[in-house]
Amino acid sequence: MEATTRKYSLVSVGWFAAVCLAMAMAVSTSAQTASPTPAPSPSNAGVYGNLRLTSTVELGVRGLDVNGDHDKYRSDLNYKPGFRVFDSSFLLENTAAGYMPFDNMLVQSSGWGGDPSSSFRMNIDRVGIYKFDSNVRRVKYFNNLKTHAINFGQPVSTGSEHRANTDHYFGDFDLTIFPERALRYRLGYSFNNTEGPGTSTVRFSSDEYQINSNIKSHSDDIRLGVEGTLFGFNWGVNYGHRIFHDNTRFFNFGVNQGNNPASTTSFMTDSSRQFNVDGTTDFVHGFFQRTFAKRFDLTGRLIYSEANSEMTETDNLTGRVSSTGNFIAINQIFVPGEAKRPQTRGDLGATWMVTNKFRISNTFTFDQFNLSGEHTYFEISQPVSAAGVPLTPTRTNSSAQRGTSFQRFSNLFEGDYQFSRRFSVNLGYRYSHREVTVGLFDVNLITGAIARSGEEDVTNSTHTVIFGTRVKPLDNWTIYFDLENGESDNVFTRLANNDFFNYRIRSLATYKQFSFNLSYIAKDMESPGTSLPVSGIPATETIADNNQRIFSGNVDWTPSSNFSLSEGYTYTHQDAKADIIVPVGTPINPSTRCVLR
Repeated sequence: MEATTRKYSLVSVGWFAAVCLAMAMAVSTSAQTASPTPAPSPSNAGVYGNLRLTSTVELGVRGLDVNGDHDKYRSDLNYKPGFRVFDSSFLLENTAAGYMPFDNMLVQSSGWGGDPSSSFRMNIDRVGIYKFDSNVRRVKYFNNLKTHAINFGQPVSTGSEHRANTDHYFGDFDLTIFPERALRYRLGYSFNNTEGPGTSTVRFSSDEYQINSNIKSHSDDIRLGVEGTLFGFNWGVNYGHRIFHDNTRFFNFGVNQGNNPASTTSFMTDSSRQFNVDGTTDFVHGFFQRTFAKRFDLTGRLIYSEANSEMTETDNLTGRVSSTGNFIAINQIFVPGEAKRPQTRGDLGATWMVTNKFRISNTFTFDQFNLSGEHTYFEISQPVSAAGVPLTPTRTNSSAQRGTSFQRFSNLFEGDYQFSRRFSVNLGYRYSHREVTVGLFDVNLITGAIARSGEEDVTNSTHTVIFGTRVKPLDNWTIYFDLENGESDNVFTRLANNDFFNYRIRSLATYKQFSFNLSYIAKDMESPGTSLPVSGIPATETIADNNQRIFSGNVDWTPSSNFSLSEGYTYTHQDAKADIIVPVGTPINPSTRCVLR
């Protein structure tokens, strides 16, 4: 019922645009009727009373003839025949003084009808009072590739076992009150809904079965904020709250023989799997900025967010196991769980213009989050012999907990000096430090035995040097050179830092109506890593090298403000080399080279 209501609300938005257009036409008609003067001349065409109307409406009809696989066509393009709206818009401008509900109203639409993606946009403002922006979009997604995730025991025409046909509606509405004043208020709302049928697969009794799915997820966001100026500081505080739900359901009714054509005795009769995920996210964002005596600039921001979610998975399956010949009267799985993620991020930047030629700046960034979650797993399986005699049921009951603590800060210090208007240099140093703690705890709730427990701490630091220069040999020619050399923090905790060396050269030149742009970019990255010892195989060092070269150039010709011509060329060369561990006999590390052009 909620999804239906949201779809009708989206239609009502479209009706609102149509009503606005009808009102504009009515205003123009009444203005023409009330005035005994002749039709407006071309110089004031579109001006009716106190309103000026500028509009374009593009309508069309598409025909469609697919010679080939229709599902492949829909998976790639998904255009449909019939009526459609091209890029259309109308703008109403108020030309009178005094009270009016709006100064400008802009309505734009594109793609409604037979297009897979559509959009609607409306902007209304009243100078000094309010500004309203809205954007609603729709995406019709279809995917059924007959060469991906197919059942070899069925005809190819049945299609993929992993397919979907969904409608995705999402939009944003933002209102700013007193947009030009020193104290401004902001309100916002967003929605994101996805619904539609599909198919997936589930593994049961050593076979794989295609099951139907009903995809259903939606979220709603509200935003409140205030911005202004106080004691010379530009500042603002914003708050947001998000609610999301995912109620995707997988089901199968009737006998399902599975994907293994060799097995004629195993099958699944009824099955259902329900995923329910409910959660909320709250965030607070504050920022400030001030320039002191035109010499010292201070900027900062702080963001705190907290996400909470609760998940419940419920499975019910029945069928027959070919290996034993027994029937599974019922196989029930129940998994409740929850997760929490608070995060704090802050940035503080300062720039000091020591002299008119020398400037130094420092940027400090701090980021931390704690991710914790737990779930309880309960499963009961009741087998029945071929003669109908109930056998001993099997039960599984366990609990798992996970926790991750992440802290990272980085600091960038830079200085730049302007020797003359033709030559300047900048030099910087960036340092980062990261600490990660990961903990786990698994317990068997039937026996009380602890399956796994432990904690791992990882720390890491990086150092990077930054250099840049700008040379201007002629008034119409400028050359830039940038360089970075050092280490970057790897997102995977068990890998070492990435060693990189990047530089760029760019040339900009102009001559009369021509402009020339040439650039060369070089990126060298070395990513070392270490495999964990398993099954008697010792830990092994691995290295992945990635070298990339990009050359691009373009020429622009602009003989007048109404005409321009541009031509460009880009060449990319990438050379990647990675060590691959082959765990057969004695581990070896052959080098595999891949060249991309």
